[in-house]
Amino acid sequence: MARLLSKPSAPSISSSRGNNNTNNNANNNNSKFMSMQNILSHLLFGCCCTYLGLILGMNFHTSSSSSSSSSSIQECPCLGNTYYGGSEARTRRQQQQQGAASNYVESSLGEGGGGTSSFSSFSSSRKFPRSLDNMFVDYATVPREDFNRHLEIGVPFDKTIQGAEDVLVLYTNQKSLPSNSHNSSLFKLHSEQAFENCHSVKVILQEPTKKRRSQQCIAIVPQWESYYVHKFMRLPRQKLSSGVDYQNPLRYVSRSHTDDGKFASVPMLSIHTHAYYKVLMEYLSNLDRVVHDLQRILRVQKKQIHGPDQSNAFIVMVCNLGQSELLHNFVCNARAKGIDLSRVIVFATDEATHNLCKGLGINAYYDKDIFGEIPENAAKGYGDKIFVKMMMAKVFCVHLVLSCGYDVLFQDVDVVMFKNPLAFFASDEVAEWDMMFQDDGARSVRYQPYSPNTGFYYVRNSPITMYFFGVLLRMGDLVASTKSHQAALSALLNEFASWKGLRIKTWRMGDENPFPGGVEYHRHMDYMRALVDGKVNPYIFHMSWTTNKDNKKLFLEQLGEWYLREDTGACSSPLDCCLAKPNITCHYKDKPSKIPCKSSPNIDKRGKSFWV
Repeated sequence: MARLLSKPSAPSISSSRGNNNTNNNANNNNSKFMSMQNILSHLLFGCCCTYLGLILGMNFHTSSSSSSSSSSIQECPCLGNTYYGGSEARTRRQQQQQGAASNYVESSLGEGGGGTSSFSSFSSSRKFPRSLDNMFVDYATVPREDFNRHLEIGVPFDKTIQGAEDVLVLYTNQKSLPSNSHNSSLFKLHSEQAFENCHSVKVILQEPTKKRRSQQCIAIVPQWESYYVHKFMRLPRQKLSSGVDYQNPLRYVSRSHTDDGKFASVPMLSIHTHAYYKVLMEYLSNLDRVVHDLQRILRVQKKQIHGPDQSNAFIVMVCNLGQSELLHNFVCNARAKGIDLSRVIVFATDEATHNLCKGLGINAYYDKDIFGEIPENAAKGYGDKIFVKMMMAKVFCVHLVLSCGYDVLFQDVDVVMFKNPLAFFASDEVAEWDMMFQDDGARSVRYQPYSPNTGFYYVRNSPITMYFFGVLLRMGDLVASTKSHQAALSALLNEFASWKGLRIKTWRMGDENPFPGGVEYHRHMDYMRALVDGKVNPYIFHMSWTTNKDNKKLFLEQLGEWYLREDTGACSSPLDCCLAKPNITCHYKDKPSKIPCKSSPNIDKRGKSFWV
């Protein structure tokens, strides 16, 4: 090649005049020969350059062909606030790419022993740099919905959106690749094909990018395995400060930090923990006695159940006098629909509620040592012993029934039934799940990723669920500090799913949700219209997402689910206050109703009429 490209030497000039013609002819022939040489050499050199350019282009731009046509590319914010755009920036980008390409080719040729075969192999099959050879060998994509059908995690899978339709699969070993990966594309594979040679699959849930979200970078680090996501944010060095700013350093934070840098504080020793120690000691000192008494009651109750019902579960509720009107309506509602309540047991926190349950003909349990100090209406103040007991009463009753050896369907008193849900939870269709929840609808950090509504959930009795509630029982200070046992339970679900393999299922809100609630009532008008028209057939409805008991009653009245007389004091017995048909009354036109309420006022400032 060097010889072909060298400049031809000039012909010598003869002193003899007689040889001029001969020399001229020779020179002309030599010039023609050299011109042909130049053409051939330049053509060969051009072909080599073209081939090299094609190889480099295929290798370094195959995976980014769709994005390379863009005239402006933004760098990762973690690397600075520089943007590629304009001729100067494009020149810099090209120089960086050319430098990286040159280094990459030299490294590939050197490690492969030189020669065309090593270079050709690198350009046709390599997806990651050699520095990641022991981490990743290839990748594939699987449609998101297909993935969830094949490998269901149990979280309430939100609807698929454009730009986030696929699951990215990374292969760490050549043997884990699909069997026909060399002969077909690895894009849009079926789940069975994508994972056919995988011995294990680790799943990471990542929320699709939103305009309001901060710019995120994801790092996968070669190291021993960790089943936790470690998180850094650009926050002030003072740990109690918040506010994301790119002038701040990346600082290690908790998973509960929100996108704007806010975080939840831990329970205070003097306010929350010490107060709960006394409550826990009282509960544990009476536990054996209460379980013994409760086992006897539940055993007798189960013997009285006849027919095909072979469930091992009891429907568990907890109620004080302040909420007893909702409990009263639940019983009247179910009896009007012919729903069997023989598996219901109510944990009353006062004598009056216990007597009401007896009058309604449903089983109830009241123990003064555990529930005696819980007031009929409200706690005296935040964080005091009474407040903690009110928050923990829902945990106590589930723990007690599990301790007796039974499954538990826990529900709040603002639930109404359309049909008995116990048969569903006893079916083979849901047999793999240890705990099953109604979708709360909240997608805030402290409820992620399961978003469980703790006002309606099922617990299958097993060593792992018994241990779960034993741990939750000891987290009363966290329950008190968060003002709800929902946040504490959500955090524990994450831990037990990863640590002990607890199988958790939350039914997604909307669509054909068998357990709708307040999020549907206030946000999913199409679902509520289908419910009112009888086009969906759920098991229950839970009037959650509602601030107080008074509004719950108003919403249930206009939804046609209130079966209780107004003047309950005039009834000879609690059952005499029950109505055979619902008392349908309009209150607000912008909330779902069984009948048109167009003349009623709005309750929300920008509310629209439910009846269009």
